[in-house]
Amino acid sequence: MWGFESPLSHHQMDGRHQRYDRQMRVPVIGEAGQRKLAAARATLVGMGALGSVTADLLARAGVGQLRLIDRDIVEWSNLQRQMLYSEADAAAHRPKVEAAAERLQAINSEIQIEALARDLTAANHRELLADSTVLVDGTDNFATRYLLNDYAVEQATPFIYAGVVSTYGMVGSILPPEGPCLRCTYPEPPAAADTPTCRTAGVLGPAVSVIAGLAAGRVLQLLVDDDAPQSGFQYLDLWQGENTSLRASRDPDCPCCGARDFAWAEGRRGVRAAEPLCGGGAVQVPATEQAPDLAATARRLAGSVEALQESASFLRFRSGDLEVYLFADGRALVRGTEDPGRARALLAETIGA
Repeated sequence: MWGFESPLSHHQMDGRHQRYDRQMRVPVIGEAGQRKLAAARATLVGMGALGSVTADLLARAGVGQLRLIDRDIVEWSNLQRQMLYSEADAAAHRPKVEAAAERLQAINSEIQIEALARDLTAANHRELLADSTVLVDGTDNFATRYLLNDYAVEQATPFIYAGVVSTYGMVGSILPPEGPCLRCTYPEPPAAADTPTCRTAGVLGPAVSVIAGLAAGRVLQLLVDDDAPQSGFQYLDLWQGENTSLRASRDPDCPCCGARDFAWAEGRRGVRAAEPLCGGGAVQVPATEQAPDLAATARRLAGSVEALQESASFLRFRSGDLEVYLFADGRALVRGTEDPGRARALLAETIGA
């Protein structure tokens, strides 16, 4: 899937029915720029609020290959701002990447989409991020962002950073090997106690759309114009009307792009424990060392749990007031609690994890 050259099709270039006509009329795009977009491979990590809006924009713009990576399922609380999902997706608790891929393919059937219901970790990131033209941040935690930064610097792959909470957010361009990396500007991730999240501060839907639009714009600029992209960050508060550009400079003593110490990529930092999800009401439990045999687990659980449902990507069941999703990569999602201890206890009782 990821090695093909993607010239514009006759259908795309037909003057009587030209999908990208208005985009190609933009002088900085043109036909040459559209061909560059068609040949690009964008990997989006996190298909929540930012990721879903950014993916929608890139799919409509004709980026030829989109790889979607996300560990979560669709919840009712997502629908206020996560543009790709419907009430039917929330009612079925579909994996976000599956619902997103289906919607994006309906939007643009001429691009290729790969949906990976995985948790990006130090153990699998090289496999999941390989062959990317650009990495796009749609995550909700700094451990994954610093992992992406490590990989971007190590592999000299451009990385577009984005984050939003409440009414404000920030985007940034990490352009190795010349440009500064994330750790040049922010050597250490902020302490969890000092970092507002969508669970503690909420998030305004229009703020998501604005920040995602800025991120998608940086991706398109990067893919189309070799000379235009510049490193740096842009902060915007939609409610207060603030818009600030923060120029970044390379730190020769940076532990990542200077000393090439890839602590997150090597698993020495950022290892996540069981944690409540940003949307609330659920706990994500990291994968075990050995991926489960879903079919065998389903047979073993039959008769001892409620509402047992098996699919290719996950196993779903209820036990009392809690609902469990066991994914093919070994992760588990326990809905109905925000207590990691209670979530782990249920998994130990039901599947022995």
